[in-house]
Amino acid sequence: MTKAKSRQGSIAFPKSGFCATAFIALLFQFGCTPSTDKALAEAERAYDAGEFNQSLALSDAILQKAPAEFSAHRLKARSYIAQGETQAALNDYELVEVRHPEIAPALLKEIAVAMIRPALQNENFFVRSAGVKAVGEMGDPELISLIVPSMRDPETFVRFFAVESFGMLGGPDALKLIMAAGGDPDGMVRMAAVKVLDEMGDENENNARLITLLASFTGDADVAVRLFALAAMSRLGDAEAFKKLIDGVQGLENEARLAGVAALGRSKHVQSATLLEVFIVDSNPSIRMYAAEAMGELTAPALYPRLIEALEDPEASVRGAAATSLGKLGNGDAVPAIEKLLNDSEAMVRVSAAEGLKRLGKENLGVYRTALSDPDYGVRHFAIGSLRRTWGEKGMPLFRTASEDSAQRVRIAAIRAIGDIGGKESLPLLKAALNDPDLAVRTYAAGNVGRVLNQASGKHLKEAKLD
Repeated sequence: MTKAKSRQGSIAFPKSGFCATAFIALLFQFGCTPSTDKALAEAERAYDAGEFNQSLALSDAILQKAPAEFSAHRLKARSYIAQGETQAALNDYELVEVRHPEIAPALLKEIAVAMIRPALQNENFFVRSAGVKAVGEMGDPELISLIVPSMRDPETFVRFFAVESFGMLGGPDALKLIMAAGGDPDGMVRMAAVKVLDEMGDENENNARLITLLASFTGDADVAVRLFALAAMSRLGDAEAFKKLIDGVQGLENEARLAGVAALGRSKHVQSATLLEVFIVDSNPSIRMYAAEAMGELTAPALYPRLIEALEDPEASVRGAAATSLGKLGNGDAVPAIEKLLNDSEAMVRVSAAEGLKRLGKENLGVYRTALSDPDYGVRHFAIGSLRRTWGEKGMPLFRTASEDSAQRVRIAAIRAIGDIGGKESLPLLKAALNDPDLAVRTYAAGNVGRVLNQASGKHLKEAKLD
């Protein structure tokens, strides 16, 4: 089992709300009786029949006699949400939090899951994708069955995010599902499987097993999948795979060259530097940008001069990539050259420069404040991504502001950043976003509410088992 890769939150929620054994103990503690069981069964039947008002009435009747009956609160919340009354479910949660705090975290998690379920069936693929990703971000292996059907979704992006979420959820079934994605008809989904396997690697005995699994992708029909599999194997210590990667990258044409350059960066092999120095002066600006990004993944000091030169590239994307990669190299001598880009004509380059400088210990939050006021929502979205990568909790005031942005995707990016940070300050912001006017935003908010709760319970992001 590999180590969990996400920091734990700092809220001291009681663990009693997070496992089935604890739920059963609570039922006994508060005197569950045969009559209560019968009433619950009737309420469940009403819910399953779509008679949500009846389910609510029966749940309320149970709670009159047993105010802390978790199953009744859960059913009540699910019934409210099935009718689109999220605020009513949250109001009930608020009362429970005051009167019965021992079951409140579990109830809030139930509300979050109940909100995500319909998103997984929505006719809009972007909403379905949000549902799949939200389940993954919750980090609870017990929820993996919710998104297994998504591997049959007609939309490639939904299947792609399902594979990523399997990796985030972990558990005994995750690895089988990830490997099954190797038979998906779309190379993008197979690529997701390769990337998830790559990210599972560390410095222990699991690497040999991962290399074996990745080898099954080296004969893939898609050149990008083949190259990324070789890059992952190389990063995990397979010297022969790196030789094959180098051979595979040379002679590529057109779009395949982009995949080749990116794969060199993914390998994190210092000997990739020689080829990247050629690619960073290529006539194709996209190749130069990918090369500049890949150089940051290698963190090879010898690449410093090339990246300094790339700060003056005529293409904005190349200048930005060079600035962030110089930050990753960690050479403080780059500070004056990067600082010049804080006055670049392109907003995204200015943000990239601020990110590079932050990595070198020079903070400039003002660049981000300005970017978050930019009329182009793409700039605002880009700024949130950069803040999330490098500022963490220090960026919380800006994430809070961005969570109310006019653009859906900016709000989503902010919510995911807030969930990533976790801790006491994040939960109220995420709960507020459960009432966002946009369904996709509400779905991401629900996933990240669950994420923070799971962080607090020590249940977040358990890796897939290699057995």
